[in-house]
Amino acid sequence: MNEDIVIPPMRDDGLQLEEHRRLQRRFWTFQRVAWSVFGFVCVIALLGFTGSGGVFQKQTVRFDNAVVEVPRVTRWEASDDLSIRFAGMEVPPEIILSQPFFDLFSIERIQPEPRETVLMSSAQRLRFATEGAPPHEVSIGMRSVHFGWARFDMTIGGETRMVNILVLP
Repeated sequence: MNEDIVIPPMRDDGLQLEEHRRLQRRFWTFQRVAWSVFGFVCVIALLGFTGSGGVFQKQTVRFDNAVVEVPRVTRWEASDDLSIRFAGMEVPPEIILSQPFFDLFSIERIQPEPRETVLMSSAQRLRFATEGAPPHEVSIGMRSVHFGWARFDMTIGGETRMVNILVLP
């Protein structure tokens, strides 16, 4: 037998371990806190606060003659939709988007295509042709080009609303 092997002393609870219980308890506490944070992040994601689905992913912006659904949270370089439902008497329906929208998002598609696009000072006006009785719907496919807090003005029927979108990396 080897004489160099040292047998650790027996503890009161029967274990033959030399361990630092205080350090182990701190580690266990840190581990429980980390698991709680991970669980909280999963719940936040399931509710839609990280984009791509969930109850809170979309926000509704109301105007007198239109209702706009915009993502509340979107992902950087991910496609998303901005949908507008015109319900009023505005003929022809038009949307004015301020320049910060175009600085932060690229437009992938607009359905239906606008009849007229007008460049204004620090904004763009999109005017649509309509046929038949309202409601009329417009869908704009957009993709964020920067992450961060996006703020821009949207005007429909003379009413202007500030829209805020969080773009996550």
